[in-house]
Amino acid sequence: MKNICPVCGYDKLVFKPYNENGYASFEICPCCGFEFGYDDYPEKEKAFIEWRKKWISGGCTWFSRNPKPHDLNIQEQLKNVQKTS
Repeated sequence: MKNICPVCGYDKLVFKPYNENGYASFEICPCCGFEFGYDDYPEKEKAFIEWRKKWISGGCTWFSRNPKPHDLNIQEQLKNVQKTS
């Protein structure tokens, strides 16, 4: 199974955002910039929604300094968010 960002649906995270015990990876999503274990405090689900709204309203800007994948399709990627629930 792919490691999917529950905020933006990016499906190429190196680690699962949270392990089976609920501990965060502290990985930063290269697409939306959300850091698991930091930006999700104190309420994870609410943080995901708020960050997603802010990211979308800001134009879905690629966060990482590494090049954005040429085949990135934000509309398709956002469909992955449902798969994380």
